Amino acid sequence: MVRSSVGNEASAFEKARIIKILESVGMVLQPLELAQIINNLPKDVVLDREKLARFLLLTAFLDQQAESPSARRTAIRIYDLFGDDLFFKPQQCLIQINRLAALKDEYKISPAIGRVLPRFGWFVLRVGGFLTYEMMLNRSNLSEKLGRCKTPKEAAALLQSNPLVESILREKAVRMYISWVGHPNLGIDVSNGKWDKSFFEMPVDGHVGKIFSRGGLVSAVIHEGKRGSGSRWNVIIASNMRLSIQEVTNQYSDDCIMVDHGAFQIGINCCPDNLKDIACDSCPRASICQIKSKIGCKGYCMLRDFCKRNLTWRAY
Repeated sequence: MVRSSVGNEASAFEKARIIKILESVGMVLQPLELAQIINNLPKDVVLDREKLARFLLLTAFLDQQAESPSARRTAIRIYDLFGDDLFFKPQQCLIQINRLAALKDEYKISPAIGRVLPRFGWFVLRVGGFLTYEMMLNRSNLSEKLGRCKTPKEAAALLQSNPLVESILREKAVRMYISWVGHPNLGIDVSNGKWDKSFFEMPVDGHVGKIFSRGGLVSAVIHEGKRGSGSRWNVIIASNMRLSIQEVTNQYSDDCIMVDHGAFQIGINCCPDNLKDIACDSCPRASICQIKSKIGCKGYCMLRDFCKRNLTWRAY
């Protein structure tokens, strides 16, 4: 692990503009993305806070080291398979976990995990872990337990205090889950308005770290190795940069969750690691882009006029 100068750093004015753009993108796309999950569920699940809180936790369990769209589709199909037993009779579902074999081709995991463990094995461990955690709740109401916490940070700590959850969910996934069930503009509000949007902590992944580094929003990058030490030397260690990213975000926005998601979406869609089809001045994918019309994109990266283009840094 190495700490290096980011390169060209943005001015205070440029940082403010970039953060506001990221926030606006996140405010459009994050609710839409979550709605794609929720809107495919039966109404009785959507209208039941406890069922929805548990379903979203299953989604978070599956989303680790997997392709997010496939993880979210798979979560819905698991509910279709087990129904409300998934929430209230987890032991019965665990006994019948072999039924998941019908879904094994839907769930896509990262190639790195696939080299260590068969895809279906990873899938079973994730679902089994979720069901075991539900059994450990012992009829407790998860949404109420989280909602009694004074802050999102306290709720995240409560969730991670369980060794099983701590062993499966990374901190960034826990923060994202807590935003799903507590942010006033997302999903459900387990806190009944007690948590202000300014209370949340950014999840931060490699793509978010990449945007903050390439845009010059931070002064230093923490990455994997010294220049020339290997093909991955310039890969960002985002978890070690989270505090500095949160700090600069909080200077210019009171909604870090939306900033985080905006940076993630631009990092995925406009600013690829390998620079192929990068959208700095014009986007070669504009005609097929799935987010262009939603965010008012003009055919090039929305950060173009303020980004410092420290293109050395990449997410993976």
